[in-house]
Amino acid sequence: MDEENRKIHISDAAASDDFDLEDILAEYRADTDEPQLSDPVMLADISRRLVMDSLEDGIGAAEYDSLHGIVANTVAELMQQNAAALSQTAETLPEAAPQDAEEAPAEAEMPEMPDESNELTAVEEVLIDELTGSYPELETDEVTDDDGSLSYASAEAGTAAPQDGDSEESSEKSAKKKSGGRGFLSPVVAILALLTLHRQKRESAGNAAAAKDEKQQETPEMSPDKAVRHYSAHMSSLKSRGRFAVGLSVVMIYLSYAVGSALPLTGALKVSTQVQALLLAIMEISVMMTGLDIFTDGILALVRRKPTAQSLVSASCVLSLIDAGVIAAMQDAGVGLPFCAISAVSMTCAIWGEYFRCLGLRTGFRVLNSSKNHYTVTGEKGIAPGDVALLKARQSTQGFVRRSEAEHYGNTVFRVMTPMLLVAAVVLGILAGIVGKQPKCIFHYISAMAAASCAFSATLCFAAPFAAAAHRFSQSGAAVAGWTGVRDIGRSRHVVITDADVFPKGTVEVANIRILEGCLVDKVLSYTGSVIAASGSGLVAPFSELLRRNGCTLAKLENFEPHDGGGMTAMVNGENVCVGNTGFMNLMGIRVPRKISTKNSVYAAINGSLVGIFTVNYSPVSSVQGALVLLLRGKLEPIFAIRDFNITPQMLRTKFKLPTDNFKFPAYAERYRISGAEPDSNSRVAAVIAREGMGPLVDTAERGRRLFGGIRAGTLIAAAGCVFGLLMMFLLCWTGAFDSTTAGNVITFMLLWMIPTAVIVWDVQR
Repeated sequence: MDEENRKIHISDAAASDDFDLEDILAEYRADTDEPQLSDPVMLADISRRLVMDSLEDGIGAAEYDSLHGIVANTVAELMQQNAAALSQTAETLPEAAPQDAEEAPAEAEMPEMPDESNELTAVEEVLIDELTGSYPELETDEVTDDDGSLSYASAEAGTAAPQDGDSEESSEKSAKKKSGGRGFLSPVVAILALLTLHRQKRESAGNAAAAKDEKQQETPEMSPDKAVRHYSAHMSSLKSRGRFAVGLSVVMIYLSYAVGSALPLTGALKVSTQVQALLLAIMEISVMMTGLDIFTDGILALVRRKPTAQSLVSASCVLSLIDAGVIAAMQDAGVGLPFCAISAVSMTCAIWGEYFRCLGLRTGFRVLNSSKNHYTVTGEKGIAPGDVALLKARQSTQGFVRRSEAEHYGNTVFRVMTPMLLVAAVVLGILAGIVGKQPKCIFHYISAMAAASCAFSATLCFAAPFAAAAHRFSQSGAAVAGWTGVRDIGRSRHVVITDADVFPKGTVEVANIRILEGCLVDKVLSYTGSVIAASGSGLVAPFSELLRRNGCTLAKLENFEPHDGGGMTAMVNGENVCVGNTGFMNLMGIRVPRKISTKNSVYAAINGSLVGIFTVNYSPVSSVQGALVLLLRGKLEPIFAIRDFNITPQMLRTKFKLPTDNFKFPAYAERYRISGAEPDSNSRVAAVIAREGMGPLVDTAERGRRLFGGIRAGTLIAAAGCVFGLLMMFLLCWTGAFDSTTAGNVITFMLLWMIPTAVIVWDVQR
């Protein structure tokens, strides 16, 4: 046929209200830039991009994938049958008469686009019609070109429609010719489109439901007392199981050292490699059953693609058991004992690591549950320029339990390390076996590398230091919110110190009062107490008690203002009141006689005349002295946001017998701003403190910083030990040095890598 006969012609019936699947799909994608296609297979591909929003019931993704594969195979078979049928039909069809360009329609007449709200419903109805075979056929004929492709001829150029005198058989044949092979493919395309639409709708609905559940159906936080009971019950089981695992591990370590040495053994254990391997395997299985929850958690975390150090332990145990079975089956003493003892010790360390984690959490929750009147410690920005400062405030402890249970730093590191170490152990084990021409030792090499890459400290690098620090925190009446709280504290560079921190409640009292002659006692007390109360300093409590004892009330203030000279001014009942120390009175031009000038006194003046002198006693506390020593020795910089004008570096040097030259006191306006700061609405509780004073705050800040650095260092050292153990074992297996790759030597090597963890534990609890 010539080129014009290869064009697609649409009959006049195509402009009617009845449309085939191709027209519906073309109408659905009318707004896109994709070319209009008529090939059924290409239409099936396009149908997969449709979105179904109205069907309520359907199948899931797994069923869709299975059915989609079946339908795809069916499409291929039907296409082959369709091609064969068309090749036979084309021989009997007359050639389509060519049409002039003027007679051929330029483009098919398209119906009006449906409303956007009903668009998907209309598509689904047509697809269902296609699927059930109830769709009307177009009045077009199909013919095949020379290359086997399909083209459509109009009713005028092709065969005529059957007349009234035609037989029923000829009508059926004519109908088959008109439809070509499209009757085979239309139900298949409809199935694909419906399944694709439904799958996309289910995925969209599932994502929306998941987002809604995450936002509205969040698991409620456990109360502190319930959390204490929960972790106490868990600890009792872990402690008993850990002791049993330690006993079995000690026996396995002895057996690993005894084989090939002068240590005594009895019976078949002296000579039979099979007995030794089977005994080690049985004891390792016992240890695994002891820590079954940890083993299953590690395997599940690996399957969920969120591996932890426990996943490394679980994989090492499985590979060691396989190695023991292979050695027992071969009865070959040349490769040495399986590494079951190493895997068992790793599992034992994992059990105790979980015990220490529960111990640290329970200790912190007990502090939280011990009192309802807590201070909270949060890391705040904006207090110190460019840095995070620790701020103690009265705030709700909501979220403390949840933050304490959050993922710790060790899990974050080993989530990346675990899959790399496992893959490297398998690849390097196979490589060592092939290069060393020891294919029968491949399982032994893989087990050796997996065992050596699972450092004993991997499951203890967070738990052990955290439990030790939590015990010391509790002794000072504080608790830290797990790793997230330790991280917030560790990243802080400053700590805010207020009046109540340096001199807690009960350590400040008014010892002596002197009202000058001619002044009203009630007026002097009321005016002075009102200005002190407006300052919010540590003097508020003793002066409030003084007013209560003398039956005086607070007066209304106006124009309150603190001054850097060490005092405050305000207007009370139209009179100018000044309250401050001796230096401030001299700055204000108010003369203080030398004979009545004393240290640590509060002077009051009304309208430029001195009216009263209040002598205040400050009682130093040993815990505050220790906190000041920590600040002098540590790297944490204190911000003394103290409003009491009597508390100065010189006064602290006198009271606590310490050098205070490095202590910086901001200007009074800055002190008021910092001490009046509140935790941000997005701030999270890093620690809680149940006691007054500066000691618990500074101890929490300094010990928390050491704990933060210790956990990070211990975790990275453990990860380095895993990598170094893997590489060392690979080199020994590569060279075939079986005398050096014994289980006893590997245990010694891995025990030495636990020394840094022990040092970190000692450092955080000293």
